[in-house]
Amino acid sequence: MTTAAPVTKMSSSAADVGGGSGGDSAKATDQWVDVNGVATRVLCWGRPIDDRGGLGLKRVILCVCGNPGVTEFYERFLQQIYRALKVPVWIVSHAGHEVPPSNSELKIPDPKQNPDLYTLKGQVEHKMRFIEKYVPDNCDLYLVGHSIGSKIISELLKDKVIAKRLSIKRSIFLFPTLQKMRETPNGRKLIFTASNLLSVTIFLSWIFSLLPSFIKTFLVNVTLIIMERGHVNDYVIRSAVRLVHPMVLRNVFSMAMDEMDKVYDLDSQPLKDNSKRLHMYFGNCDNWCPTSFYDEIRKSVPEVDAVLCDKGYKHAYVIQYSDEMAGIVVDWLKPDLGDCKPQ
Repeated sequence: MTTAAPVTKMSSSAADVGGGSGGDSAKATDQWVDVNGVATRVLCWGRPIDDRGGLGLKRVILCVCGNPGVTEFYERFLQQIYRALKVPVWIVSHAGHEVPPSNSELKIPDPKQNPDLYTLKGQVEHKMRFIEKYVPDNCDLYLVGHSIGSKIISELLKDKVIAKRLSIKRSIFLFPTLQKMRETPNGRKLIFTASNLLSVTIFLSWIFSLLPSFIKTFLVNVTLIIMERGHVNDYVIRSAVRLVHPMVLRNVFSMAMDEMDKVYDLDSQPLKDNSKRLHMYFGNCDNWCPTSFYDEIRKSVPEVDAVLCDKGYKHAYVIQYSDEMAGIVVDWLKPDLGDCKPQ
């Protein structure tokens, strides 16, 4: 097992993120580490990651983001899961999707010189290296993936080294994007935007990055209130402010366009191989994953536990439905973890 790199902790913020580090605290430890040569943010509820490679860690729930891979979007969702199960819950940012603090020695390598770090394949490798560094041998691993995070997990499930080292008890795919992404309504919109408006978007984000923090927060808050037609939680605002950064947006769009090329044919083998410990939740109004994709998976892998939402939860559930989706995940994990003591 590779020796873990030193952990660089970020100073505590005024929000729930960055507070406690164990016991019954519902606050997260906020850490920055080097993973595969890229500055990477990790939020941990319960036991945090450490430079001993997780020595003594018996079980952990690891969440893999969708795209964009900004960790704070999932703050409320994961906080609720930890409160219910009292098992360590970690989330790792995507490579290049969050900028480290200005006083950090960690860096994001230039995407122009290191493009492979930020592709879909690069993000899979990034998560493999994180697990290799911080999840010890024989640990019970519970994987939760959102959107393209589900595809990343399906690739991790094929890795023989991970399978030999760890016991992957359950995998949960939420609004999974596993096939024909470029043919979906949102896929077509993304291709148009990236082809015609990306340069303007990056330029505007550069201007935005020069503004004082309070103005950034105000502008994002107003925009989200208009888009969501109502109040938006602080963690969503903080996440959106982090997202509107030239380098981050470039990496987000670059990964997204790679997804359009690489995620087409359904790779059903890892689903079949892990069907007894795999749960999937599909939206009934999801423009990234139409209900026809749910139907196809039900036919291809009938033994998998696949559920079609009947409540209208959106693909970007972390904005409005974090509590509801956390409850669904807890129900799937509770048979294994419901009686666990805090770790």
